[in-house]
Amino acid sequence: MTQTSKRYIDLVYGPALRTPEAIAVVCGQERLTFSQVHKRAGCLGAAFRSLGLVAGDRVALLADNELQYLEIQAACLRSGFTLVPLNARLTGPELEYIIGDCTPALFIGGKNYAETVLRIGGKCDIDRLYSTAENSVVGSYQALLDSAIPDPDADPTDNELNTLILYTSGTTGHPKGATIDRMAFSARVMGNAMEMEIGQDEVLLQNLPLFHISAFLLYAYFFRGARCVLLPTFDPAKALDLMQKEAATATNGVPTIIAMLLEAPNIDAYDPALLRLITYGGAAIEPSLLRQAIAKFACGFQQHYGMTEAGSACMLKAHDHDPDDTEALSSAGCDAAGYELRIVDENGKQLRNGEAGEIILRGVGMMTGYWGHPEKTAESLIDGWFHTGDIGYRDERNFLHVIDRRNDMIISGGENIYPREIEAVLGEHPGMPDAAIIGLPDPRWGEVVSCVLSEDAPAEEDLETWLRERIAGYKIPRQWLRVPQLPRNATGKILKVQLRKQFGGK
Repeated sequence: MTQTSKRYIDLVYGPALRTPEAIAVVCGQERLTFSQVHKRAGCLGAAFRSLGLVAGDRVALLADNELQYLEIQAACLRSGFTLVPLNARLTGPELEYIIGDCTPALFIGGKNYAETVLRIGGKCDIDRLYSTAENSVVGSYQALLDSAIPDPDADPTDNELNTLILYTSGTTGHPKGATIDRMAFSARVMGNAMEMEIGQDEVLLQNLPLFHISAFLLYAYFFRGARCVLLPTFDPAKALDLMQKEAATATNGVPTIIAMLLEAPNIDAYDPALLRLITYGGAAIEPSLLRQAIAKFACGFQQHYGMTEAGSACMLKAHDHDPDDTEALSSAGCDAAGYELRIVDENGKQLRNGEAGEIILRGVGMMTGYWGHPEKTAESLIDGWFHTGDIGYRDERNFLHVIDRRNDMIISGGENIYPREIEAVLGEHPGMPDAAIIGLPDPRWGEVVSCVLSEDAPAEEDLETWLRERIAGYKIPRQWLRVPQLPRNATGKILKVQLRKQFGGK
């Protein structure tokens, strides 16, 4: 059925009407107003169509945080294209897999990634290659932008068009692309804007990379007409300087970033008087660290529990961050607006408060599925409920406590790392080491990737070299441990719970 009116948000249309000359986005010395972003997003949609792209085509983007990220996302949302943001920390083979999986019609690189786009685009037979860099080895993004004029009548109105494919790390060696349509995108942005109580006179410093779901935090501020300041790559001292210089009222991070800010050499010179809110998530945070941050920054804190497939589904609000309430500080809060969470047993029966089971959820921001993988979608989305694989319980206040991950996922510095992916690469080594990847507690990173080897396995240096050539650096084990032989159950499965208990104190 043809839609007669738009039913999804436009990231920049409203602010461009209300406050056209207000600064929308800042990155280094570059600044754009809302009217400029509005026009550039319209031109970009027309430019993509001039290259032959049609609604539903994918646009891959490999970049650090930079101005163009926002206008590319705004253009894709408005004109019906699907943005595929790529993790800039991935290796060539990992990026090649994703590009091959989503088959983009267009591949754009940021200022530092023109050579990578040329190399990977060539390998994957992508012939529309562009970069935001000057004098690039591929097509000029700016020239493409300048070549077109906005054509709003060509923008499709189908609210079920995918506007994002966000790739998650793969539990079986390959990542999966979570598809997010225009309605789910709208729900995530509007829900965050409401839950964070964002005003249009605010200034956000975006610490987190825009290829993660943290982008929805920035989009919520941008949608409300607030100024968004981008830090291309996180540096704690630079972040504090920017917060002071730009009079930031809000910022975001993972627990590791919060710890690094507190340890920055210029922390004592930073005046938090204008700071209203710090949003954090991505991993559990130690209550002691949270208390330090609350005392130092003297602002509101809000924790988001969520995932690529669902967005921010559960939140611990600012008024629940009582430094004397350890139980609340160690929780993930309550269901966010538009979401419903349940704790169920292995048969899908809902459990009572205090009983631990799998966390399942449903909500307005849910993905439509995994790109090209209907069987994996069916495994995760059952009767409208997304099965997270996380284990948790609710306390007497209905606060959610996440206590384990059924799929053994490791969260280190806010990055999701899946042991099976690393183990699969180790299994290709000529020595075929008997190895198990586990996460062990770390006060700075939350968890560190650790590899437990049998005593007859190859040397750690050899295995590390092998891994570094094949997977991203943040997935490389930081600890190498040896045992006479890996413990296994009757079916041969490695008992990782036993290994975590054995080495958990190290």
